[in-house]
Amino acid sequence: MKIRELFLIVMVFAPLSILAQDAAYSVSSYLSEGRKAPNTHYIGEAWLNAIVHDDTDLGYNITKATFKANSTLDWHKHSSPQVLIIVEGQGYYQERGKEPVILKKGDIIKCERGIEHWHS
Repeated sequence: MKIRELFLIVMVFAPLSILAQDAAYSVSSYLSEGRKAPNTHYIGEAWLNAIVHDDTDLGYNITKATFKANSTLDWHKHSSPQVLIIVEGQGYYQERGKEPVILKKGDIIKCERGIEHWHS
């Protein structure tokens, strides 16, 4: 290889090394059930997978909750809105003073901040 060719190769690939990332990626999966939830507000069994948690840049959390059949949450409310996305099976959602609705795979429902509700 001639010096001129070597020089051209170095000039082309050297700048690319500057653009290379020097930190490892943080990869997680929403397919994992996560950790078993404490039964403080649950009737039955549930698992929580904190997909995005305490991320100040985003300003919100994403948690996948997996409920065993016939499991549910007690009445509760949140200090920020909550969005439920049903990815498998079906469940129930009810706000205080309203009728419950059946949620099925593909359904999305938003619960506003401070609204007392329960879901399964």
